Amino acid sequence: MTLLTWNCQGLGGSLRISKMTHLACLITSTKAHVCFISETKSSTISRTSLINRFNANDALVIPALGQLGGLWLIWKQDVLVTVVEHSNHYIFALCNNKLDNQNFGLVCIYGDPYHRLLDDIWMHVYSFVQSNQNLPMFCMGDMNEIMHPNEKHGPGRTDLHRINMFRDAIKRCGFIDLGYSGPAYTWTNKRFTSAPTFQCLDRCLANADWCMIYPRTTIYHLPMLRSDHAPILTLLDSNRHRSFRPFRFENWWLLEDDYDTTARNS
Repeated sequence: MTLLTWNCQGLGGSLRISKMTHLACLITSTKAHVCFISETKSSTISRTSLINRFNANDALVIPALGQLGGLWLIWKQDVLVTVVEHSNHYIFALCNNKLDNQNFGLVCIYGDPYHRLLDDIWMHVYSFVQSNQNLPMFCMGDMNEIMHPNEKHGPGRTDLHRINMFRDAIKRCGFIDLGYSGPAYTWTNKRFTSAPTFQCLDRCLANADWCMIYPRTTIYHLPMLRSDHAPILTLLDSNRHRSFRPFRFENWWLLEDDYDTTARNS
């Protein structure tokens, strides 16, 4: 199974513009079974229009508020998707991968670009995860946050308090970052001649159950075209050869309250 997430930075009010043609090509070329699109900036596109345009089995449309936000969840017939809860910043769904008859939880996130709702968004995520503790969980989207200072390149200091809040929220939900192949940064302000900034705002997370069931999950940062964000592709059964990298111990692990317990159990 293949999943795709992309902040498209607006669609211009039509599914026939070049950006939407690019999205259609992405979905086709990656054979994406589930596709999460954020920041559509549209309140006029219907569910039926999405199904017809992208040859999908079904879709969920959350309209933008004016020119702000807007979310789509699009899925093919190989995946059964039951949307449980949604807002302008997230979609929670219970899914069944018909290819292997595996049930899993899906969390799609469009983080608050103004950084005011981080706690609120992730409290809802935590509630959904806790309500489905027996399921493998996969989380993807534009988080609008970074997890480490080195995930930003450009002028201005990183907000360490916000980084710690985001990491704590992820940890509370039992998620781990799945890493990636490709360029390090998934967003740019495009000010290439003055003060360019690059950040890794888009990512994929999963819980331990997911990693046990789909240990070969591979994340790819695709080329940043027609948007200031890169699409993120997830392959559950990648044939890509994984190199055997040496284990690296991070000193900051010692500062975590549950380090001793986790190390002992492992």
